[in-house]
Amino acid sequence: MSTPTAMRTGGSPAGTPGPHSHRLDVVRSYATVLGMLVALAVIAVARPLFIDPRNLAAVAVDATVLVVLAVGLSVLMAMKGLDLSLAATADLAGYLAARALLQGEGALTAVLIALAVGLVVGVVNGLLSGYLGVPAIVATLGLNLVLTALALVVSDNGTPQQLFTAPIDLVKPFLVFGSDSWGPVRLLLLAALLVVALAWFATTRTTWGRRVDLVDSSARAARLAGIGVRSTFASGFVVCSLLAAGGGLMLTARTGLAVPGSAQPFLLDAFTAVYLGATASPRGRITVLWTVVGAVFVTLLANGLVLLGLGAPWRYGLNGGLILLALALGVLRRRSSR
Repeated sequence: MSTPTAMRTGGSPAGTPGPHSHRLDVVRSYATVLGMLVALAVIAVARPLFIDPRNLAAVAVDATVLVVLAVGLSVLMAMKGLDLSLAATADLAGYLAARALLQGEGALTAVLIALAVGLVVGVVNGLLSGYLGVPAIVATLGLNLVLTALALVVSDNGTPQQLFTAPIDLVKPFLVFGSDSWGPVRLLLLAALLVVALAWFATTRTTWGRRVDLVDSSARAARLAGIGVRSTFASGFVVCSLLAAGGGLMLTARTGLAVPGSAQPFLLDAFTAVYLGATASPRGRITVLWTVVGAVFVTLLANGLVLLGLGAPWRYGLNGGLILLALALGVLRRRSSR
């Protein structure tokens, strides 16, 4: 005589999740996104100017540099790496590009110089961490100090390069890129969208992207599958540094000014964007598109704090708190999944 199947509340057999449990899992998966929306809604209620279309358009342009830097960092962090030389690379690349422009070298030469800086930094970081086994936090911190010192030397202790006061024929391409639009869309925003699209395609639709995923999942499994773990890991540093150099170019074009140290605030913001994006992702993984979500939120939050009359201490404090919260939520999610 068969025994009746034990039923859970809601009519589901024992051992299978019921509708209530499924809804709870969905809420948990998007809890970070809901938290972001609540925080932005509070700012909008306190300062209605926050959701003015003109303000949102300005925020979109402000977010472009952070999006590019954070996307590059996300590719590396997806393989459990990190790059503390990110902002210093952007600083040096942007400064050397501006100096080349003011010396009459031309826009193409300036761009190539900046990208060369990113390539060299990425190769050095890749060799140190990918092939020699130096911990990434040590290698990139050391290179960060070297790049910072080099930027001070080439700038004569921080002398700015002012593009907006230079002869227009020398700097016009950069100033056009930083301030003009293609139709209703700013060129900087188009450039950031192009970077995001290329990074998404590279990480999700190419053999290299599958290698990155496998290295993230298990380095040993990647070796057994015949994948060059060291070269794949090193390539992440190159991508990160190249996009950092691109971000430095965009920052210089947007402000019309190159000053050593101007990109340093983006370092913490980039890490915050990556961690928040990973926590907001339903799968709890670092991806390009969710990193963009994190970067846009960080920029919106910074703009909201300015409108509320709150200064840098609040911004740094909230960013640090968001990183800690994202890490804590990630740990709790992994424990619950087990």
